[in-house]
Amino acid sequence: MRPQSRRRPTTPLVALVVAALATTTACGSPPLAEQPTTEARRILAATAPAWAAGAADTAHDAQLTASVLLAESAGSAEVADVRDWLAQNGLTVTGERASIHALTFTGRTSTIARVFDTSFGETFIGGRAAVAPTRDLSVPAGLTVVESVAGLVDTEAMRPTTAAARERTDDCAEYWGQTLSASWPASVAVEHRSNALCGYGPAQLRAVHELPSDATGAGATVAIVGVFDDDRVAANTDTYFTGQGLPALRAGQYTHEPPAAPDTTRCGGPSAWTVEQHLDVQAVHAVAPDADIVYWGANDCLASTLYLRVLDAVEAPVRPSVVSLSFGGPEDLDTDADRTLLNRVLVEAASRGVSVFASSGNDGDYSLAGDHHDETDVATPASSPYITAVGGASIGLDAGDRVEVEAGWEVQTRFAQNGGIIPPGFLYGAGGGESVFSPRPSWQSARIAHAGTGRLVPDVASLADPNTGFTIAVPRGNTLAYEAHGGTSLATPMVASVVAIAKARTGVQVGLAAPYLYDLAGSSAFRDVVPASAGTWYRRAASTGQLWLETLYLWDTRPQSLQSAPGWDPVTGIGIPRGADFLDRFGAER
Repeated sequence: MRPQSRRRPTTPLVALVVAALATTTACGSPPLAEQPTTEARRILAATAPAWAAGAADTAHDAQLTASVLLAESAGSAEVADVRDWLAQNGLTVTGERASIHALTFTGRTSTIARVFDTSFGETFIGGRAAVAPTRDLSVPAGLTVVESVAGLVDTEAMRPTTAAARERTDDCAEYWGQTLSASWPASVAVEHRSNALCGYGPAQLRAVHELPSDATGAGATVAIVGVFDDDRVAANTDTYFTGQGLPALRAGQYTHEPPAAPDTTRCGGPSAWTVEQHLDVQAVHAVAPDADIVYWGANDCLASTLYLRVLDAVEAPVRPSVVSLSFGGPEDLDTDADRTLLNRVLVEAASRGVSVFASSGNDGDYSLAGDHHDETDVATPASSPYITAVGGASIGLDAGDRVEVEAGWEVQTRFAQNGGIIPPGFLYGAGGGESVFSPRPSWQSARIAHAGTGRLVPDVASLADPNTGFTIAVPRGNTLAYEAHGGTSLATPMVASVVAIAKARTGVQVGLAAPYLYDLAGSSAFRDVVPASAGTWYRRAASTGQLWLETLYLWDTRPQSLQSAPGWDPVTGIGIPRGADFLDRFGAER
């Protein structure tokens, strides 16, 4: 069973760090120097995660990329001392990230263990294999500017938060209630019913947020950070949109920054991330058809790798309006140092006027994930107080693209023949709850009457249920397939795009978006999402070999601990941004 998480709030950032462009310093690796055994050393507190304390030593000598986090007061001479110490002890310094006061380095775990006087153990946490330090690191006492070391948890924790709909059938509904099976069991009394939707198109995504026709995102840049890079995205997106009678990407509208050294042996390989990339790009182009899009691919899915790739996007010569992150993992897989690294990156983004959004996940409260055994959790990076967390909703649009029914995205499955629950009942749903590591920010504590002192997830929401999902074009072998997808991976770029439209429309200069969103909570700028008596019916083909071919997907029935509610809730936050009212008021009332 997973050890209980300790409540260790991340060290607060007192002020915005000074913005600076990243510089790269190539350093060689001179012969190893023996460390004096009598050297006085200083312990770096909370650099080993509590769950790794009893892990067995690992024989695998992996290559890691990590970051030494320095004090803001560190001068050039002190930074040089740390750089020299790392190099002299066999670690390769790969760059200085001045804006977040960090030195990045690479090395084998055996070398890192020797240099920082620790050991690495291997265990399973959250159902994932993980290698991490088993005791806190230390450095020579004279290196007083070293605050911590991030990036030493070696686990493929971050995963795309997309969710695929079932295979399309000939009786799917083009809009809510267009088709409805006569086989709906009388024992399941649901007010709003429909066959599962075939998949919304680009116009329906804009309708979810009630966007006026002139709100197209012209002048905005939406950055997307993911893992790996599929260079077919632009061509596939053009084929999809022109087939819908919509404009293709104009020349230069979409650019992609592939990873420098992708490790395709990890994280499921590129095939595990290509749907995510297609979904993100096509969702942004649907919601904000005139916005520029930049995709940033990371080398792997390690947390610190992705956090530094966010910094790359933030510090790019063309500054993005927003950054969308459709990935996540349980927050307790990060160390305090990892959370500090993330927060430094996000504060730097805010200082540059860049708004960052992250998906709340698709595992609900995580109680059924891995080895949690009924324990609950929230996702990182969404749980940082310096990011805007995006939850999800199930939304049925009518034939006129108006919202007929919506609820929080938490789905319970039932047998269509007799209405009995299909164990375990919970299928998927937006993540949410209270962080045990990050403190509650003032814009939440001032507006949310909720027990506890931890940061609450999510802040806002959009469409996420794959049974009311978005049709995207994705490569399947040598063909282009059209499939409905959802997840908070869909909700996140949708909300990010709406905020990008608002910023471009009014010229408001906003970094962290969350405080400005909470200023509008309860107003006509948001649709508050509450439970609805609703569900969809789906029929599988007999060739699938399933024991049950017909299934009901009931909405927001509290299959776990999460459910939408009036006001803020742990599924949809304060609700769904809507219409010109949101676009014109965002950022104007603070």
